[in-house]
Amino acid sequence: MERILLLSMGFGTGHNETAKVLCASFQQIPGVHAEMIDLLELIPKTFHPILQNGYNGMLTRFPIFYHCLYDWTHQSKVIRYVSSEFIEKMGWTIRKKINQLLLDWKPTKIVSTHPFALLLLPPKWQYLPSVGVVTDYELHPIWLMRVPDIFCLPKGLIHSASIERIRWKTGARFIETGLPVRPEFYKKVSQEHARHQLGLKHDQPVVLVMGGGTGLGPLEDLVAELRQLSDLQFAVMTGKNTKLYHLLNQHYRDQHIHIKPYCRNISLWMSAADLLVTKPGGVTVSEAIAKQLPMFLFESFPGQEEANQEFMIRHGVGVATSPHTIQVQINHFFMVDSYPKKMQKRFYRLLSPHAAEEIVKETLKLSAAHAHIL
Repeated sequence: MERILLLSMGFGTGHNETAKVLCASFQQIPGVHAEMIDLLELIPKTFHPILQNGYNGMLTRFPIFYHCLYDWTHQSKVIRYVSSEFIEKMGWTIRKKINQLLLDWKPTKIVSTHPFALLLLPPKWQYLPSVGVVTDYELHPIWLMRVPDIFCLPKGLIHSASIERIRWKTGARFIETGLPVRPEFYKKVSQEHARHQLGLKHDQPVVLVMGGGTGLGPLEDLVAELRQLSDLQFAVMTGKNTKLYHLLNQHYRDQHIHIKPYCRNISLWMSAADLLVTKPGGVTVSEAIAKQLPMFLFESFPGQEEANQEFMIRHGVGVATSPHTIQVQINHFFMVDSYPKKMQKRFYRLLSPHAAEEIVKETLKLSAAHAHIL
């Protein structure tokens, strides 16, 4: 019997979301048991909020420092080594819990959606066959400090020269599976039906505005600008940021502005929309790809989000925007009739409706592990 342990770390929401999607896919296979663990949850509760807030705080308050740190780990093998050593030492605070978890669960294979998770594994468990699922549109070098047997990558990355070099040095396999999202994002739902379900007007374009699961970014400034475009409908998703929800709900009572708290039916909203205005989180942009929904991308955090934004722009499915330019850009988008249709055609080569199934299949085929360290 296969026992698959999916490891993640809940810095942001994307890593955990991807792990949950994969766990559900594994659980559909007869004779396979799967469980997903957020290793951040094993850290003592007194430290967990500090780590989470420290990460988010660094992104929001000190983006330049985070950008430098991210770039240094790209450019310097020494910095990567020091970073990996620090992460492994941090793992000692939860090493006993991880050991007990592995002893109780007795996994036959490990699937990780965060590079830190593999570094936190105790040495005696590092022999297990392992799969790394990259949840952004870039392979960050920290993944290379303990290389899994298989890398599952988003579409469009596998032909880069750097990946070929890594493949040659480590012997790891690279598979272009695409980034898995929940199945409903690939379900065909007509725009008319979605708008009817959500109580939106059928004869006015819909723009979906999102700031990720935590409602980050200059949403207030964006809504102030979008408010003036009264011939469009705007649905503003504030995620779990209840303070932002109440603030916007209090100030914007316009009929064409719909302020929404955390919603579980984002796939339906995407089906109803003509355009998505969002931060370029890996999972969010992958969901938009599944819906073939053109994107305007704002305020990408240094690092992964910048890479995601550059990838979307390079493939012609996204455009960079800001509160200062968004009015002009949206007017242009809807004035040129052929523009949305041209963007939608560019999604075809990025679609990956069977990403989760492919990752499950490749994981179950894996029979031997090797120690890969670059």
